[in-house]
Amino acid sequence: MPTKKPSTKPRFFHLMSLAQHRLTKSTDAAFREALGVSHTQLGVLWLLELRPGAMLKDISDELGINASAITALIGRMEDAGLVRRELSEADGRVAHVFATPQGLAKAAAARPILAKLNAHLMQDFSDREIATVARFLNEILQRF
Repeated sequence: MPTKKPSTKPRFFHLMSLAQHRLTKSTDAAFREALGVSHTQLGVLWLLELRPGAMLKDISDELGINASAITALIGRMEDAGLVRRELSEADGRVAHVFATPQGLAKAAAARPILAKLNAHLMQDFSDREIATVARFLNEILQRF
């Protein structure tokens, strides 16, 4: 019986899963060390810079975090003084989330750290290669 030749095609799902995990861990470590916040918390703060008063559902949808996890995350961020919630005047069941001045300061302080991480990630790649990777990642976001 002939043996099956292993595929020489890259295992994209596996490689991307590993890469995503390492990027998350390393960015989390960098942001926690410098600012005492996670990359997920920064994602919330950056979103609230653009959309102050966003509802929990909007934050959840935008960041791809399930509803129970976003509630817990916002609660921890509120306890840390990074965000505040205000009940909607139109519907008392709805809360709008706002970044506090402390949260906005952390978001601003994270930008140079993120720029350094991005530069490290793209180091030794040509502009053309980076454009190809960006196109590939954007296609994934569109297809899945």
